Amino acid sequence: MKMIKAIARKEFIHVIRDPRTLVIILILPLFQLLMFGYALSFDIDNIPTGVYDSDQTATSRRLVDNFSSSGYFNIKARPAQADFAARLDDGSIKVAIVIPQGFEEDLLSDEKAKLQVIVDGSDPTLARVGVGYSSAIIGRFSSKVTAESLYRRGVDITRSQVPVQASSRVWYNPELRSVNYIVPGLIALILMTVTTITISLAIVREKEKGTLENLIISPIKSWELILGKIAPYVLIAFVEALLITATGMLWFNVPMNGSLLLLFLGLVIYVAGTLGLGLVISAATDSQQVASFAAFMATFLPSFLLSGFVFPIKSMPLVLQLFTYLVPARYFIVVVRGIFLKGTGLGVLWPDFLALTAFAALTIIVASVRLRRAFA
Repeated sequence: MKMIKAIARKEFIHVIRDPRTLVIILILPLFQLLMFGYALSFDIDNIPTGVYDSDQTATSRRLVDNFSSSGYFNIKARPAQADFAARLDDGSIKVAIVIPQGFEEDLLSDEKAKLQVIVDGSDPTLARVGVGYSSAIIGRFSSKVTAESLYRRGVDITRSQVPVQASSRVWYNPELRSVNYIVPGLIALILMTVTTITISLAIVREKEKGTLENLIISPIKSWELILGKIAPYVLIAFVEALLITATGMLWFNVPMNGSLLLLFLGLVIYVAGTLGLGLVISAATDSQQVASFAAFMATFLPSFLLSGFVFPIKSMPLVLQLFTYLVPARYFIVVVRGIFLKGTGLGVLWPDFLALTAFAALTIIVASVRLRRAFA
């Protein structure tokens, strides 16, 4: 224990005296959380919309008001019909609503009323949402106007209604806030990136300064060096995790429905794996620049693209789906989202905990073997 304490104390001094490391460890995680928490959002509203109403009747104006009051469409322009193409080209509007003359007359006379909704498809996500929202608004409006027309004619509306009525409920995230989905995933992404990069510089720093040879000829063993190097960063990683979790819960109001103890257990295993990966990279490189770049490429890109953080794994090609099983963030994202949003227990999450444990054991064993060769 004396050897491990000495190495840990030495590493703490390195971290405290290195302002770049302090910035990466303390400032960068919170900056990433705030930036991604606000910038990454799947909530699409206030879509810039143009309206051309050639009918100019009370019914057509009510329909436009339905679009405007929904909160999803922001009526920014009422250009002439010929100007819609130019407005869509320059991006000033993303949706164009064209109401032809005779719209009210056709609708009230049980004829098939027609209107046109043009959506900018250069952004597929916005286009899908725009088409879905507009279809829902038009459908509700059509049903309401038809019901009013039948009522004025003395038709019993209740008998003409469909006998099946669907009632929809959303579990785990009733308000459909994308921040509730993103922030737990950010914990996995930020911890994976920051902890791996910081620990990857540990052994490389010794190589560049020429102090690794002193450690090699000292009586310290490779596993003692690993524990001594990891100990300060384990503490730092948990401080980071505490800051990120507290910021997510208090600043972004993300609910915590599960067990904090289970989340802590998951963090212990996950951080052990990320630090082990950092030591593997550190032992395999000879400069801090190469080590930091290799750590970034091995953590951020796979964790961001292939973990299910943003893009659903089921929608990926089969080859990439198989490759995602090698990304540890995939499993930890399931753990943190399950604990935060669903209150899921170990009975459901045990396969992900098992995968994280295997990853941590593998990286630590590989790091120990690499360092043992360096000490040989």
